[in-house]
Amino acid sequence: MDKIRAAQLTCTIYNSVVDRALAKLQEIGVRSYHAQPSRATVLRRREGFWGIGAGLVLEEEPATRLTFHVPVESAEDALQALISACGLQVPGRGSAVYDEVEIVAESGWEAPEIAPFGDANRMPLRDDLSSIVCTVQQDYGNHLAQSALDLGVPMPQVTTGEGTGLRDKLGLIRITVPAAKEIVHVTVPDQESEEIFAALVTAGRINELGAGFIYDSPGTRGIINNMVVRGQQHSASMEQLIAAVDEMKGSADWRRRVLSEETQGYRYLHDLVCMILVCNEGHASDLVIAAMSAGAGGATISKQSYVSFDGEDGAISPARETTELIVGQGAVESIHDALRDAGLYGDEISGCIALKKVDVACTHLGAPRD
Repeated sequence: MDKIRAAQLTCTIYNSVVDRALAKLQEIGVRSYHAQPSRATVLRRREGFWGIGAGLVLEEEPATRLTFHVPVESAEDALQALISACGLQVPGRGSAVYDEVEIVAESGWEAPEIAPFGDANRMPLRDDLSSIVCTVQQDYGNHLAQSALDLGVPMPQVTTGEGTGLRDKLGLIRITVPAAKEIVHVTVPDQESEEIFAALVTAGRINELGAGFIYDSPGTRGIINNMVVRGQQHSASMEQLIAAVDEMKGSADWRRRVLSEETQGYRYLHDLVCMILVCNEGHASDLVIAAMSAGAGGATISKQSYVSFDGEDGAISPARETTELIVGQGAVESIHDALRDAGLYGDEISGCIALKKVDVACTHLGAPRD
């Protein structure tokens, strides 16, 4: 299985600036992108009436997650262009990050030539980030987002999908596990990822049967939205002050938190790979079944839209589906072969696979053995 190194960029922005971002992508040479609707969540400070009802409440706004691939050496130029076009250096407007991935060569990806970004207006990027993704039952996404915000994690994103895997193995009792899922995406400093990961496992009861799945992927680089609370009463928010101290100290080590006794007993999975699978709509479910026959444990399927700026990707449908298969490193080849044999790369499915490292994951693992 031949692979091509690339950078997968994810830009999460409010819908009011999506057109600006897309115009910039086309301008710098990006050929195509996938878009997925999401909910951007923040806390808003509510004054109440004579103090009654005052406090912090969860607020959400429609947002869009844009994903596309560029050569690794062009990733920072593409990020800087998006930051400048959308004003992402201002807290509350969104985030833009990239992860290094390996695209399976049979996917047919051709690296675009990205226009360089000038040095004058470059923003400092963080290279000490981790991406945490947690899949939970429908209507639990906001609860998990609130938990992340309470920990100081800025602007968790919530997307939707349909789960496969455990439900398909339960026979008649599968009706007790709803298919509809919500996926919560957060980007956090590496120094805090262990504690935040464990806290989200607790908040979502991820270690319980059928509750969900969570994983942490390191090596994310970019700029993240620092707004946690709207309606601040001071000229600088707490998030801006923390970011300033991080910059002065050169890292976020000074605010590393100690794991509580409650979270230290969780059983985690390690040395995993995320197989990011994208295909034409209507085929992801069959592909996941093929992957499960080769050892995958199931996944959540989400819908995306696909746009090619030059309109020359004839076999690729504008309606796409994506799923992330979290598997052991030793299973990647056999699962890929099963997907290829199921027609992944044919014109009807027009699928592609990208691989990225997963540092740790957690789900229900059953009772520990003596």
